[in-house]
Amino acid sequence: MGCWRWFSGVLKEAGVTVTSQNRANVDKVVHEYIGAKAQYEHCSSDWTKIGKKIKSDEKEKKKLIQAVKAALA
Repeated sequence: MGCWRWFSGVLKEAGVTVTSQNRANVDKVVHEYIGAKAQYEHCSSDWTKIGKKIKSDEKEKKKLIQAVKAALA
C-alpha cells in the first residue's frame, strides 16, 4: 500500500522485518503514532502528514523507531 512507503524506510532503518508473527504489533504502533483517524486498509491524509514529518524531523523518526522496537521486544 502506498501509505506504507515512507514507513517501510523507517522499518528498514530500525532493522525490523514485518512478519506474520509481528505484523499486529507493528500495525498497533503505527496506528497509535498516527492517530485514531488512520483507518486500517485506508490511506488517510494523516499518513501523508506523518510521512512528511518523519522525513523532515530526525527526532520524530527516532521516536517512532524506538516505539516499533519496544513493541517487538
